[in-house]
Amino acid sequence: MTNDPSTVEYGTIITEDESVAMGDAAVQTTDESVRTTDDAVFTPVLALDLAAEILVATLGPLIDADYVQGKTQFRDVLCGRIDISQLEAEELVDDMERSGRIRFVGAEEGRGWHVQPSIGVR
Repeated sequence: MTNDPSTVEYGTIITEDESVAMGDAAVQTTDESVRTTDDAVFTPVLALDLAAEILVATLGPLIDADYVQGKTQFRDVLCGRIDISQLEAEELVDDMERSGRIRFVGAEEGRGWHVQPSIGVR
């Protein structure tokens, strides 16, 4: 007798709800339903540079704001200057932070944001 992986029962999850079961019949993974990182959209470097330039031109390179307040301010500026939704602007701000174009800085003198208009200059 051979064990065909497509017919082997992998187990049952015991909960108060008897309808919850786990096995090949309960888990479906097909190419159509699984999204990989290859499908993810990354913001082009040019867009990040342009967004940083817009923030510097509007707010200056140093912004005296708490973490969330500053990110909200960045989002609102980008929504106003570039015709994008708030969600798109928030994602753009997150991408800018990951790439180092904006940084939240804490020092003895205080805390705030630094906007780097060009990633090549630090």
